[in-house]
Amino acid sequence: MEIMINGEKVEIAADIDNIAKLIEHLDLKNRRFFIIEKNREVVKKEDYTTTAVVAGDQFEIVHFVGGG
Repeated sequence: MEIMINGEKVEIAADIDNIAKLIEHLDLKNRRFFIIEKNREVVKKEDYTTTAVVAGDQFEIVHFVGGG
């Protein structure tokens, strides 16, 4: 299925049906600080397993980086 991530079209398998699986697919699970927005709405971390991913969804993923 095709979705948009940070403005780019991405093809993912149909079994990636929730945000938790999408995070795993994108290899983000080991990163601590990021926010996911689905169709212009921020998704709470506790909702990752229950928020569906369907064809045509648009995601923005923002990573926070520390520095000095």
